[in-house]
Amino acid sequence: MGTKHPNISFNILFYPQYQNDEGQVICHPGSVFEGVVQVKVTAPMPVHHIKLVFKASGTSIHIRIYIRVSLNQDINIHKKKTERVNYDAMGWEKSKNSDDRLFAIRTILWGLPAGINLPIDAWPILDVGEHHFPFVCQMPVINYPPSFQHHLIATAFHMIVSVTKAGEATPILSKPALICFQPILETIPVKNLHAYTEETRLTNQVYSIVSVPRLAYNIYDKNQYINVTVQLQSENNNQDNISLSQLRVHIKRYYSISYKTFSRTETTVIAHHDQPKLSGLCPSTITMKLNLPNSPLDLPATLNYSPHLTVQYKLVVSAKIRHGPIHVKKKLFDMPVIFGTLPVGTTAPRQLEPYSNIVDNRALINSKPTFLRPEPKNPNEDEFLPAYGGDRPPDYHHNTSASSNSSMLFVEITS
Repeated sequence: MGTKHPNISFNILFYPQYQNDEGQVICHPGSVFEGVVQVKVTAPMPVHHIKLVFKASGTSIHIRIYIRVSLNQDINIHKKKTERVNYDAMGWEKSKNSDDRLFAIRTILWGLPAGINLPIDAWPILDVGEHHFPFVCQMPVINYPPSFQHHLIATAFHMIVSVTKAGEATPILSKPALICFQPILETIPVKNLHAYTEETRLTNQVYSIVSVPRLAYNIYDKNQYINVTVQLQSENNNQDNISLSQLRVHIKRYYSISYKTFSRTETTVIAHHDQPKLSGLCPSTITMKLNLPNSPLDLPATLNYSPHLTVQYKLVVSAKIRHGPIHVKKKLFDMPVIFGTLPVGTTAPRQLEPYSNIVDNRALINSKPTFLRPEPKNPNEDEFLPAYGGDRPPDYHHNTSASSNSSMLFVEITS
């Protein structure tokens, strides 16, 4: 997306304190992030206005099918053509009035208010040079669905610069600058004092007791692991033996996707550990360590409030027991695991609302982000043109010299 123009280009810049180690812009319910729109002009041009748009949308359901092209056509028979099946063909009853936007807001950075119709020769002239327009955006205290990318469903938050220029049939658009939204999700409100245990009979004489200290973790904690203890016990007090061919601990992730009449569930093993050197002596104790993914991108938080997507996890411990030539698989432990975004023992703000509670009242002002008037970084800093909310522009001055602000980390979004 984005349109190129020979005389104008854009950069959307974000301050580094709003970015993670990978350079992604991160926002949360109630958070504020800010940056600057940089516009470079190589020839004077009449412009009605320069606008910054922040929007989020989701529920992009796409099904791909593969059709073999017939021999009668001028294409090799083995070549496959990929097509997207439309909603009507699949009987999904897509409504023309369906709106999958979570929100869409705008602020006029420069020029005339929206809706003001003047002759083109009365439009303001955007001079040659480099122009800076700061912006500040505050998120409402609402848990929108998180930024999410999947081949069946996606939720995206992004900003776009739009310039309405004389002589152009459509606005000149920048490429979208992606923003990562992470909801506030409790990991566990109080620290549990007791381990989770599960007992399973393996043979007539032998049973197992699996113990896990906790089943809730924060996706932002690094180098996390789950300690799993397996005790093999015998009904009689004498030493016994069991022939174990495998002892495994793993975490399964479940995606449940639904949209109108379409639904699908996908299961993926995201981490596993196989215990080596199994003796099978009873009584005995085996301790296993399951390392968790380090990046939140590989470990999306548990999600249960989105109308179209749920994300759930389970911790499973299983064993294979050899009975002669036959291996019998037994499940020793199977419990849900919670992955949140808050530290263990921290509760979410009381005013936090899930998006599902306000989806029918999206027109309310407190259900959307808000553009705020930027404040100068220091009393002597007056190098950026001010942004403003609504459709009425403030007083501004023009600066054709490039900023040398060294604290700005450039995320270049060029038209």
